[in-house]
Amino acid sequence: YKFRLNIGITMIILLNSSLKKKEVENMNINQIIETYLKSLSEEERENTHIERYSFGNTPEMEDELAQLVAKGEKKATTSLLALYDPDNERIPEKGDLNIILDSKGNEVCVTRNTRIYSVPFREVSENHAFMEGEGDKSLDYWRKVHIKFFKEEFGDKFNEDMEVLCEEFELVKL
Repeated sequence: YKFRLNIGITMIILLNSSLKKKEVENMNINQIIETYLKSLSEEERENTHIERYSFGNTPEMEDELAQLVAKGEKKATTSLLALYDPDNERIPEKGDLNIILDSKGNEVCVTRNTRIYSVPFREVSENHAFMEGEGDKSLDYWRKVHIKFFKEEFGDKFNEDMEVLCEEFELVKL
């Protein structure tokens, strides 16, 4: 689950430099993205979509989940498909870049979507729950917190037959 800022943009940035280890350690988020995009073909760069968002719906959750992503423990997320506005909001795709924010809007890290699929809520796998990296990483824990979250976001209309969008991602490292 995540809160999107709907600031999706397509970026084409080319860099002309060779990087040393110390320079990589001191890079900010924009430099990481620019360097990553430079490694792609021209066609891939033109089709790369970038989103900025935080996970969760409270400041505490936003900070905790951003840190789990930055540590490499959180490698997946789940959204309720019905919460996407098809006229105004793009469904995430494989290859998209995501700038993960904390509760104050600070950029924490960059991820790249590696797999996107939808299933009914009740069919989310143990593996996906584990990849979300939260709590004890069990499917039971995942179901409990996601039912609560989706009911807060969608109200009493939420049911376990509803389609969810499962996203798997990796940290973009140089």
